[in-house]
Amino acid sequence: MLFNATTKNSPIEEIRNKVYNENILHKKSISGRKKTFGHLKKKFGLDPNIPLYNTLRWAWSVSIEEERPLLALLCALSRDTSLRITAPYILSLMPGKIADKEKISALIEQAFPNSYSPSVTASMTRNLLSSWTQSGHLQGLVKKTRTKANSNTSACVFALAIGYLAGYRGRMLLDTIWMRALDATAYEIQEYLQHAMKKGWIRYRESGGMMEISISDEIFNVGVKA
Repeated sequence: MLFNATTKNSPIEEIRNKVYNENILHKKSISGRKKTFGHLKKKFGLDPNIPLYNTLRWAWSVSIEEERPLLALLCALSRDTSLRITAPYILSLMPGKIADKEKISALIEQAFPNSYSPSVTASMTRNLLSSWTQSGHLQGLVKKTRTKANSNTSACVFALAIGYLAGYRGRMLLDTIWMRALDATAYEIQEYLQHAMKKGWIRYRESGGMMEISISDEIFNVGVKA
C-alpha cells in the first residue's frame, strides 16, 4: 500500500507525512500510524538515499503482486538481525518438516542473551514464523511446515544486488543467504540468470573457471560491476 502511494524518489519525509497525516495505511490512531511507520522504516529503510531501498523499489516495479512477499523477505534479511539468525535453520529444513518453535526461541536467546523476557521471546518467535510463512518458506496456521518458496528472475537479480552491496563478488554472489532464500535449484538459477541477461538486467559469463556478473545501471542508478 505504501509503495503504491509513493514513488521510488519520494523522500522519507513525504512518506512519513502520507502515513501520519494522509493515513494511507488506514490505521485507526496516530499511535498506530507511527508504530507501523517505525516497523516499515526499520525493515525497509524507506529512504532513497539508501541503496538497498532503491534496489528494492526497482525489483518491486518489475514484479507482480505474488512475487513481492519474497522481495520483502530478502530486504528484511539484510536489516533484521533476528530474522537473519533464523534463516540457516529455516532454509535447512526439508519440505514437509515442521519448524520447531523452541528451536527458533533458542536461536533468539543465543543471539541476544539476557535481552528479552520469555514472553517477548515467544512473541518474536511467532512473528518470525509468520514472516517466513508470508514469504512462502513455511505454510500452516498452528504447525508451520517447510515448503518451497516461489522465486523468479526479479528476486534473483535483487538477491544478487544485495550480495553486491554486502561485498560479495564473482562466484560468491551465487552462494549468499539471499540466494539461498530463493529456494531455487541450480538449474532454476541458471534459467533466471539467462532470463535476466535477455532483459538487460545483468551480464553474466564464465570462462576458465572465472565468473563475472555485471549488474545494469538501472538497478543501483549507477554503473556497477560485480
